[in-house]
Amino acid sequence: MEMIKRYLPWLIVAGAALAVGVAIVLYGFAAGVFGGGAGLHALADPAMAAADAAGEAQPIPALPDGQMRGVWIATVVNIDFPKQVGDAAAQKKELTDILDIAKAAGLNTVFFQARPKGDSFYPSQIFPWSEYLTGSAGADPGYDPLAYIIEEAHLRGLALHAWINPYRLTMGSADKPQNTHAALPEASPVKNRPDLTLAAGDGRLYLNPGEPEAKALVLAGIREILENYAVDGIHLDDYFYPGDPNYDDSAAYAKYSQSTGLSLDDWRRANTHSLIREIQALVREARPQAAFGVSPSGIWRNKHNSPVGSDTNGFESYAQIYADTRGWVKEGLLDYIAPQLYWAIGREGSDYAVLARWWEEVCRDTEVRLYIGHGVYRLGSSTEAAWATSAEIERQIALNKELGVPGSIFYGYRQIAENTLGVRDLLHRIYTETATPTAATLPAPTQTPERPGRRLPPMP
Repeated sequence: MEMIKRYLPWLIVAGAALAVGVAIVLYGFAAGVFGGGAGLHALADPAMAAADAAGEAQPIPALPDGQMRGVWIATVVNIDFPKQVGDAAAQKKELTDILDIAKAAGLNTVFFQARPKGDSFYPSQIFPWSEYLTGSAGADPGYDPLAYIIEEAHLRGLALHAWINPYRLTMGSADKPQNTHAALPEASPVKNRPDLTLAAGDGRLYLNPGEPEAKALVLAGIREILENYAVDGIHLDDYFYPGDPNYDDSAAYAKYSQSTGLSLDDWRRANTHSLIREIQALVREARPQAAFGVSPSGIWRNKHNSPVGSDTNGFESYAQIYADTRGWVKEGLLDYIAPQLYWAIGREGSDYAVLARWWEEVCRDTEVRLYIGHGVYRLGSSTEAAWATSAEIERQIALNKELGVPGSIFYGYRQIAENTLGVRDLLHRIYTETATPTAATLPAPTQTPERPGRRLPPMP
């Protein structure tokens, strides 16, 4: 007993030291300091746990430290996925093939269209299952495509961003319009709310950007993704107000603009601006490790309409879809912007080189990263001589490097998958085998004039 009394203080000190040591080790594993992995954080993130099981050294960053090398996977009208409608096993195989092809091409990020038109590629409590999965809107495909592609992407070390179209509800056309509520599935949240929609002259039905309840639906859908999926980002494309001006939002303007004193055009831009600002706040609140970015049409304003616009002559996002994309960058509302520069170097009215330099200057000295969208889909399918070989893509990537642009995203997964004009081999060589050549080492493209200012087909 006397011996215990003598050594009791030392035993207490030793016990406390041991407890502190154990706590430090446990914290180290939780923080990923020891063991090289995500550790205990994986318990809260199934995708991270799967990555640990596959031997991932670190969590996948939402935006790469080096070059962004991305590809868009379009699901609207089954452009890229799925090809086997109604077959869950075949669709899973398609998704893993997509990821394997992206990885083989040297890419590091996939932008998956999870909400193409007021529907969903995941079990949503707000939007019905997409008809593109089974052939019938609202029908359960038997698995969760978004969860599956996220897990499989992370196992391969690829980041996965959920790409959504915020306002589009139907896919009609001017010749075959679907711009009435009869075209909506029964489970649509606006099936019986015509006050929240716009019927546009392009034959499509849209959520009305001027209606606060419509914006709330968009935000609720994004929150649903952020809170339930380990996505690395939320991504919007170039659809805001309809590009066809033949629609009537006068009722919403009269109802909500009186206290603002804004013109109709400025009020519309303010509505879009508000959506972007609130999405940014939502991403930072609900999943701060995720990124938020937009891929707008490539021309903000032409110089003849604004002294700070680009020396171009084409479709303006600022005036025609009421998206002040330059303003979003200057205000810091995005983590990245990826303008769709689907034109060739030297093209009259919308020269890739002119626009790449303009966007680099816009993003310079801001915290918004510039990633440029390339029109791989044009390879072999355009009358312009520049697209007769994949050298145009090589020239563009080389110019990006000279300008210090930190990444590219490619639209035209099918061309990459089929290796059209050797483009997949080209990307593999540039991104995994050799340094990017300088633009000066490449031959100048031969241009075929087209009507200046013609807008290329937008992203789907």
